[in-house]
Amino acid sequence: MKSIFILSLFLSSAAWAVPLFGETAGTIKDGVLTLYKDDQDAKKVYFFPNSTQFSVDAAKVPLFNYVYWNNGAYMSLTTHLASDDSQQSALNNYMKNHPDMEVAVLPIRSSMIGLQTTATNQQPLSLLFSEFNFARVGGRAEDEIGVNAVLTPIGAHAFTALFKKTQGGSPLKFDYCYTIQGFGPNMNATVSVDMKRVYDYFQASHSGGWGWFSWSIQAVVEKLKDERAIQITMNGGDAKEWEVLNTVADTITTRLFQPELSASPISMASENRLFNFGVNSVHKEELKTEVWNFVRRDLEEREFCTAIDVKDLDGYMNKLVVSTDP
Repeated sequence: MKSIFILSLFLSSAAWAVPLFGETAGTIKDGVLTLYKDDQDAKKVYFFPNSTQFSVDAAKVPLFNYVYWNNGAYMSLTTHLASDDSQQSALNNYMKNHPDMEVAVLPIRSSMIGLQTTATNQQPLSLLFSEFNFARVGGRAEDEIGVNAVLTPIGAHAFTALFKKTQGGSPLKFDYCYTIQGFGPNMNATVSVDMKRVYDYFQASHSGGWGWFSWSIQAVVEKLKDERAIQITMNGGDAKEWEVLNTVADTITTRLFQPELSASPISMASENRLFNFGVNSVHKEELKTEVWNFVRRDLEEREFCTAIDVKDLDGYMNKLVVSTDP
């Protein structure tokens, strides 16, 4: 016997304008440029910078200083988000071809700056830095990002060698992670899910207490669709089938999994969130084939990270990298 599980949510547009995330109706893609349409103003789109560059002083010199000595070094820098040449070219072409459109930066709900490490019992890059100071909370996309760092003897030798290279590169990368809020796709679909079969698959694949990443749960859900344990009927709306499948994966995750807390100082990107299976109070014998009706447009939050690179110092090394040793 099938049980009916109806998920219906009709959302009117919010009082404030937000981006549309649905791929079919919400986004415009041109190479490296993704534009998000506004949910209220048809003449407005949003984008987000995909790179970084140094802030500069009045003489156009990058705001970067690196002072080293025999057993250490001090580094300070000020940078900000920016579009790289490819994105800027695509953006310019779009504005040229659509002079009636307003192009704005995505409004950020929250942002954080941080270094990640795989060693949870120590600070990131502890072999290279004895201190690495920055604002944990980031600002708007146009705000400057400042860093002050004291390097260990190993870090000083490594970075001094990197800065003395004849060709450029990025000796250091950290992250600007941000959360944006907007409407997901306009979804109208009926989904039949054999929950007992779904449970059995995850249970058989689970061993040793290790967790599941969001993307791996989505991959399993896609496989189960191919095996007909999950069946989707599109009834209308502008959502694509894969967007409905992602919603199915989120629903299954909520039913069968529990999120793990991250040891990182910044929240993990949504596609990398870690979950444990079988910790919720799920009784396998009660699981049946369920029918879910998705008739909705949800207000969603999405997380992204942009790499902040120490780069673009070619031609300035003699001014910005100095030694205090005689």
